Amino acid sequence: MKFSLLLSTLNLAIGKAAKGNKSLKDMIKARNRAYVIMTKDGKIGRRFIFRNGRYSSDKVLTDYDMALVFENADVGFKALALGGDTGVQEAINNWDLRILGDDYHMLWFGIVMQMALGGIKRK
Repeated sequence: MKFSLLLSTLNLAIGKAAKGNKSLKDMIKARNRAYVIMTKDGKIGRRFIFRNGRYSSDKVLTDYDMALVFENADVGFKALALGGDTGVQEAINNWDLRILGDDYHMLWFGIVMQMALGGIKRK
């Protein structure tokens, strides 16, 4: 439940920032990609889509350029919400997180998430 709520909140934050943050708008124009965050069993997840300068999201978990696949919802919530700067890295180190697709895209998507949540500012 908490992991699902976290993904919904992230979706709302990215959507709001994509409309009001010029730097984020410019970043989104540069990519046509889809990113998924989900649990290993595929029961909980969300796809974040950046196409032609626009942002959208849905729950299709099979079509993506990169996916973060957490062992379970509890691990995903702890890594993303409570893990701080090292949460995702710790999940990878503990084999609780797999990255599917080109992991090069993870950096860009991580920056988008941080900008949307107010963690970093870009000029």
